[in-house]
Formats: sequence, C-alpha cells, structure tokens
Amino acid sequence: MNTDRIITCSIVEDEPLAVHLMEEYVTKTPYLKLLNSYLDAELFLVDIQNGNIPDLLFSDIQMPQYNGIELSRLLPETTKVIFTTAYSQYAIEGFKVNALDYLLKPISYEDFLTATEKVRAWFEKEDKLQQAETLIKEHENRPALQIKTGRQTLLIPFDEITRIEGLKDYIKIFCKNGTKMLSLMRMKNIISILPEHEFERIHKSHIINLSAITACDSNFVVVDGQNIPISNKYGKNIKEKWIHYLENMKI
Repeated sequence: MNTDRIITCSIVEDEPLAVHLMEEYVTKTPYLKLLNSYLDAELFLVDIQNGNIPDLLFSDIQMPQYNGIELSRLLPETTKVIFTTAYSQYAIEGFKVNALDYLLKPISYEDFLTATEKVRAWFEKEDKLQQAETLIKEHENRPALQIKTGRQTLLIPFDEITRIEGLKDYIKIFCKNGTKMLSLMRMKNIISILPEHEFERIHKSHIINLSAITACDSNFVVVDGQNIPISNKYGKNIKEKWIHYLENMKI
C-alpha cells in the first residue's frame, strides 16, 4: 500500500454522538483527513457546490432532509461512499449506488478500519491507473521498452535506461533517476528488442547503454558509478564501440 496517500473525508450524520464517534475514528486513522462534519446534509451539498469535495463520504442512511441513498446520487463520481446505518436491510440499497462498504451501528473501530482499508485499496488502484496513463501520454512519442513488473505494464523510454542486469529468469532494469525494476524476462530476449546502436551486451549478466558509460577499461566499464565487468565472449571491442558512439553523437 502507498502509505503517503491521504484520503480526505467528510461525515454526514444527524446524531451528534454518532458524528463524535466517527470523528474520533478518523483522527485515529493516519491516512484519513477530515474536511468537515455535518448534522445537516444540505450544508454538505452547499460545500460540494463550492468545491469542497472529499475523496470519501461517511453518510448515515436515515436522515430528515435527504436519506443517504439520495445524497450519494448527488455526489461527483470521484467521491466514494461508506454508509453508516442501524438497519442491515439498507446494505443492498447501498451497494446499488456503488457504495464501497457500509457500517452497521454500533460501529467498532475494527469494522471502521476494515471498511476504510477497502477505500484505501480502491484509491491506490486508481492512482496507479492514472500514473500509467500519464506515463503512456508522456512517452508516446519516445521510443520505449514495454515490460511487465508485478501486475503492471510499464513503458520505459530507452534513453532513460542506463543498464540491465540478468538474474536467472529475471532482469533488473536501472534508470537514470535511480529507479530499479524487476521483470520476468531473459537476457537473450531483452537484447533482441533494444536498439542495437545504443545498447551493448558486455557480459552474460550485463547490458549497458553506451551513452551511460563514464569510463572504460579492458576489464570493465563504469556505469552509474559501478564497475561492470567485461567478458571475453561478449565485451570484445566495447571501448572502440563506445568511442564510435560518442563521435556519432557529436555529429
């Protein structure tokens, strides 16, 4: 889980004691930030119209001005809902309006935490999807390597990769910004899809980006401040290739 993700929330309840309890629970939960509490649903709607939109709403279902189901239908899609109710029969209605969970009164902190963890997981998934979409848009005009890491598919621009290390059936990709990523792939497969004029395999376990070399000897090259060994099988003429690459870059 991304522990840095803060979820803003609001509480709509017509019972002061219930509001107080929920406020206590929110305060105890590090990844939640309370924007406001309301005994009147209409005041909450006014705040929504003024742009004070929470990520999450805790709402009672039975209230005098609006019931919670009606209120949830007036919310922007970006706001998720957890219903609080004393009546279990409202649960089915709650899920019909895409509530992420409901809490049955009296509400224990354990049940509260279980419900908010679901919300946290939902926002984490959405954040990753947005990051992936942003990455694709940023790199759509740059030649890039597409890899799977965990459950994600990522695009890594070739010019961001400094070196690749083979770890049996996996590869570890090192990037200019210090990021390291593991992907289930063999060295012979990855070298076949890298631009051959930019990348060179110098060892059974090492592929380097020629542009990332800062020094070169007969036994090793320096990339990312690390000495990367050169083997007789793969690293022949690497110094000449590096110099040739630098000369072409000057043209």
